[in-house]
Amino acid sequence: MKLDFLWKDHEFYVMAKNKKPRKSYKARPIHSTGCFFRRADIDEVKDIINKAGLIFEIVLKTGRATELHMNLAEDVLNWGGMLLFDRRWKGQEATVDEFQREHWKALHAFGAIVKRKNAGKTQGYVGTAEELEIISYVGGEVVRLLKEAMELAPFRTLKEFLAVRQIVGERVNQGGTKLIQGIEASARSVLNQRRFSRPE
Repeated sequence: MKLDFLWKDHEFYVMAKNKKPRKSYKARPIHSTGCFFRRADIDEVKDIINKAGLIFEIVLKTGRATELHMNLAEDVLNWGGMLLFDRRWKGQEATVDEFQREHWKALHAFGAIVKRKNAGKTQGYVGTAEELEIISYVGGEVVRLLKEAMELAPFRTLKEFLAVRQIVGERVNQGGTKLIQGIEASARSVLNQRRFSRPE
């Protein structure tokens, strides 16, 4: 830009010789990776996760679990499996593999309790001491992981929940079980979706 210096009243004045018109202002979107979830919403989801923790730790052991209790517990166990599948656990691969084996045992034990109740072999959702122990341990760890994930990455964590609910819905419609024992590679395509089917 060329400049003219004008002497006036013993002061310098600078004038721009730019003859081009100024460009009109155009707002540009700013892409932020920050969290826009309200604290109240995060706390509400964590409260639901805590309720599942009470089911694993107390309600199942009393033999008084209702169908609503079991549905919530199933959702949280499946959600934990999706979290283990979706995240990169750099430097912790061996620990995660070991916990996944424990997770599968807990899913198997949980499924056995549900099958006995549905077959009329038990009056309620009653498990053996071994079944209840593995469910309590894995359920407690899944609850801890999900609560931490809700603090660090709530959007991604809820996306994992929606993905697992969609996969479960598709399996149930095909005559499968509600529990996901092992996440297939196809789950990655579900996680990459922009929209998910509404959970029932």
